[in-house]
Parts: sequence; C-alpha cells; structure tokens
Amino acid sequence: MIRELKEWTFAAGDGADCLKEGKRVTLPHTWSIMEGLEEYRGNAWYEHILTVPRNWQGKRVRVRFGAVYHSAVVYVNGTEAGRHSCSGYTPFTVELTGLLKYGEENRIAVRVNNEFTQELLPFQRSFDWADDGGLIRGVSLLVTGEYFLERPEVTARPVLLQPGRAGQAAENVLAAENGPAAENGPAIWGARVRLNGPAGIPAEQKAAEGQRMPEGLNLCWELFREGEKEALLRGEEPCKAAMRRTKETGEAETGKAEAAGEVTLLSIPERLLEKVDYWHFDRPSLYRLRMELRRGEKVEDEEETLFGFRDFHVEGSSFYLNGERVRLCGTEWMPGSDPAYGNAETEEQMEKMLRLLKESNCVFTRFHWQQDDFILDWCDRHGMLVQEEIPFWGPDPEKAGKLQRDIALFQLEEMIAAHRNHPCVIAWGVGNELCAQTEETIRYIREAVAYSHRLDADRCADYVSNTWFENGLTDGTGDGDILMINDYIGTWHGEKDEHAELDRLIGDNPGRAVVPSEFGLCEPAFPGGDARREQIFQEKMQAYRAHEEITGTIYFCLNDYRTQMGEDGAGKYRRRVHGSVTMDGHPKPSYYAVQRECAPFALKWEAGQLAISCRNDLPCYGMRGYRVELRDEHGNKLGGAFLERLRPGETIRIPAEGAAAAALYRPTGDCAGVYDLRENTGL
Repeated sequence: MIRELKEWTFAAGDGADCLKEGKRVTLPHTWSIMEGLEEYRGNAWYEHILTVPRNWQGKRVRVRFGAVYHSAVVYVNGTEAGRHSCSGYTPFTVELTGLLKYGEENRIAVRVNNEFTQELLPFQRSFDWADDGGLIRGVSLLVTGEYFLERPEVTARPVLLQPGRAGQAAENVLAAENGPAAENGPAIWGARVRLNGPAGIPAEQKAAEGQRMPEGLNLCWELFREGEKEALLRGEEPCKAAMRRTKETGEAETGKAEAAGEVTLLSIPERLLEKVDYWHFDRPSLYRLRMELRRGEKVEDEEETLFGFRDFHVEGSSFYLNGERVRLCGTEWMPGSDPAYGNAETEEQMEKMLRLLKESNCVFTRFHWQQDDFILDWCDRHGMLVQEEIPFWGPDPEKAGKLQRDIALFQLEEMIAAHRNHPCVIAWGVGNELCAQTEETIRYIREAVAYSHRLDADRCADYVSNTWFENGLTDGTGDGDILMINDYIGTWHGEKDEHAELDRLIGDNPGRAVVPSEFGLCEPAFPGGDARREQIFQEKMQAYRAHEEITGTIYFCLNDYRTQMGEDGAGKYRRRVHGSVTMDGHPKPSYYAVQRECAPFALKWEAGQLAISCRNDLPCYGMRGYRVELRDEHGNKLGGAFLERLRPGETIRIPAEGAAAAALYRPTGDCAGVYDLRENTGL
C-alpha cells in the first residue's frame, strides 16, 4: 500500500517546540519563498500525525521522501528513526517499523537544514541555483508484508542487425551514415530486484549462508506494453537464495538512509524477445514491468517500473540512436525558478515548463542536479534525451579532495539507483566547471566516471568543463565518454577566436564526440538584452555546424533562473537573466530563434507550395510521422499533410495556396513551431 502524506505542520527553529506555533502546509513545500524566510538558512521542522491501524502489526512500514534539501533527521514519537545527509535532491526511505503505536496517533517529525556546508555537494556557496530548504518533493507511506521489493533494474537492449544478414526484417537496419533508425525488432530483456527481509537474525544463524528464505515465497511478474491491459509475458520465479546483507557496490556509504533488513537479489532471467517497439524521442514507446511478491496466497509487496527499449551509444565522434547516426540539439531548463513555487514545484508547473522546453525543439538536455521522478517520467513519455548530473559545481574547493569524492560517489549511487530504468536518461554527469586542470580533480573525474560505469555499464559518464580551451590535451573533460564543454567565448571566457579554439580542442582529441553543453548570454553581468542573446545563439550555432565532430548542442538556457549567486533582484527574486523565457514561463523573441534553429527541418515558401527540407547539418536525424497544419492569415486551418518519412537532405513539397502560416507537430503531438510563410519566421 502507498499513501501520500501531503498535509504537514511547518515551523522554522532549532527545536521541535517551534511546531507549537507552526502553520499547516501542503507538500511539496519550501520555506524559501515564504515572506520573512526567503534568506533563512538553518533548521526547520515538519510534523505529520499518522493514525496507525491495529491490523498493521506484523507489517513493514516505511516513509519515502522524494527529496529533502538538504539534510533530514526523521523522528517517530520523539525517537530518531533515521537520517539522510550530503544529498539534497535524491530520494531516500526510512523504516518506521518498531517505533509505531498501533491503534493510536503517531507523530512523525522531520528536522530539515539548508545551511551552507562543506559536507554536501553542492559545496558551501559554490553552486548557481536556489538553495530552497524544505520537503521539496512528495512524501509517501509504504506498507508491506515482512518482505518487500526495492530498486528494480531492467535490461532492455535492442538487438541491432547488420545490413544484409539473412532473415533480417527490413525495418531493423544498423545503418551506415544517416541511415534510418531501427523502429522495432528483437531485444534482450530481463530484470533484477532487491528483496528486503526482516532484520534481527541471531548471529549464529547468519554465519556462512545467512537466513534461509521462508517456504512459498515467489516473485510473480507480468510484462505489459504501456497502456495495454493484456500482458505480453508473465512468469513466476521462486525465491530460493539465502538472505544476506548485500552491498553490491562496496562504496559510498556517506549519508545513507535505508530500510533495515537482510537483502538479496532476485532475477528474472534474460531472454530474447522477437519483436518490440524501440524507444525514440519522436516515438517514445514504453513498457511496464509489474511484480508481486507472494508468500503462498498472500501478497507481501507489489512493485512497478516503466522502461523502454533503446540503444544510444557513442562511436568515434558520432552519436547513434537505435542504429541511426544523429546530431542533436537542445536546451537546458533550470527548475525551481518561478518565485511562486521555488524548488517545491507542482506537477502542473513542471509540465508547463517541460512543454516550453520540448516545443523549443529540445530533444537533448542536461540537469545540473538530480530531478524529481515526475520530470524524468515526462521526458520518457514525450521523448527527450537527458544527462542527469550530481551537483558538484564550481571552483570551490579548488581541488577535489577525499570528502568531495566520497559524497560524489554516494550521490552517484543514489541517483543511478533511483533513475536507471528511465529510457530518457542516456548519460550521468560527475561534475560541472571544476578546476579540471589540476591533478587532484582529474583523478576524481577518472574515478567517478569509472564508478558510474561500474554501477551502469550501458550509459555514458561525462564531466562538463569550462577550462577546455586552456589545454585540450590535459583537461578533465577528456576523461569522460563525451567532450562536454561550456562555451562562453565572447563573455565569461574573454575575446577569443571561436573557430580556432574549437579546431584546437578537436585536433587535440581526434575521433572524439564534442558537445557544447552551455552557451548563451548572462545578464546583467554582460549587456545587450535579448537581441544580443539571439545574436550569440545564431553565431555559436553557425560555428558548431562547421565542425562535424560537434554531435550535439545544449543551449543555456530556457529560462531566467533563481539563484543564490544572482546579480539581479533579492530574496526569492534573486536571479540571473540568462533565458529565452521569463522565470514564470513567458517567451521572449529569442525563444523562437532557438525553436527555429533546433528544428530538424527548414521551410521555404515557393509560389503556392511549401517546401519542407529535413536538415542535414545540426540537428540531423530522420523525420517520420510529423504533421503539417496550414493556416490562413486569421489562424484558421486550411488543410495539412502527413510526413510519412523524410531523411536528412530530402525535401518534400506540399500545396499551400492561400496559406499564411504553417504549424508542424512531432509524432508525440508536441508543437515544433508555428511559422509565418510570408516571412519565414517563427510566430
């Protein structure tokens, strides 16, 4: 059973007595947008009164926090139940079993702290976003039997066939340069999940093999295509292994909070599925694994996870998605920036900003810190490739030491455990804008990248550099799978020759894929307004298109954003003016320039016809299933066309007599822009 705990009492203060004067709040919640507390950094308290039925005796009761910024101590009826520190954006679970009073009211209290500290990443004040304290994401109560399932890991690997191989389906081709993406075909599928059982076994029983499984404990599972009721496959796996305290990684114990118990791994053996639909940002096909843990006829626990079959990898200086060589464009969104919500955004607010992001023709993005499950679920369903990062940012400390290394590895482990099944996630980030010309930091980057690969061998691991132009041979970005560079030549990085610096980096790292992962204009540090922002964007894109090794771009950024180091405004309005939309989501003129340049197509009006060309530079990927809607000068629909398939470099012409504008829609239904045919500009 899962129950959301939304209503809490809140008060700021060092001791729990402050709750006597507390106010009722609804989660998610942050005090950093409340009048009088906007600059408050210290302790605050939350309290929820939970009535526990008598029939919960013999069950396991846990509470799951989506995220608490940045440290939390959880109490049940005045007794500490668990704590979580060093990571303010990752989910964690605390066990309440054994501390509850059955048939009575129970007081769950959480002490939260958001002070600057070196025992955290981000470190001290070295980060460029808002440090909003509170229960900033949802809290859920989990009630199960004595045994429960946790941290499912799904294998969902397409089998991409070589061209010309006997028996190969025509639609499943590992293409050469700019061939089509495979849309369906065979795949390897399987899963494993952790089984948590009761603790407290006498030491002599745990010697050697550990506690034996109880009789009749089975893992029953069903595989569904998302949205369908009939299972594609089902099975049952008996739980026969011995229970033991399991620690797969052997690393990263810092700040851990988890349910106590004996743990083992259960597996659904890998098998070949003859034909599944592959996940693509334009065709985000999803599947659902539903598991039940049964003990005889009794259901101990249920667990579900959503996933997709897709292959993304780097080969030389190129990206390949399901066999198609692609060059990708996107934008970064800085969540938590609307002063009405802060980092306690509702799902409706997150979806509003995500739609703006996707409709800027973003198919490739990054997040500077770990995100809410809702955001990655939205990216799964709407199609967006994501690099999710731990918030190790900035030049302080100057050299990455053991403390930062330990916290970083702990955060990597929690991030990957929480989000590894999301098909949208293609890479993990281990740091951003550190001093990556120093031996200590380079050593950290290498270790963190290796640790990421150890935890998840199927995804890239990257470091994002702002020192790449100092020495491209030794810079830490070269120790990631992709050369991720923040490019502020012309502003933060001074006046340099853009092409010469890119040529030098590429020459120093032959055969490597390069992604400018930030570029743009930050006001008021640099003047020029939105017109200069658009100019910088256009000039950078022109330079990037001239270098084939640049296989992706991420513009910074979608929105003006709240940040504790902002040069403009104060309190919850402290910000950097860096975006193509305002903090609360109103587009500026530069938004439409980004939308137009990141679209996979170019439009041209030709005397009664609309020519639609699939771009063959940057971005570059095939278009299938796009829809064109023609409109008159008043916005009324005149007709349209369905684009079955366009490959890079191909052009199609459709009748458009009398049309004043054209709207294009991706197969997901997301708008790719409304374009004035008379002026060839975004409306």
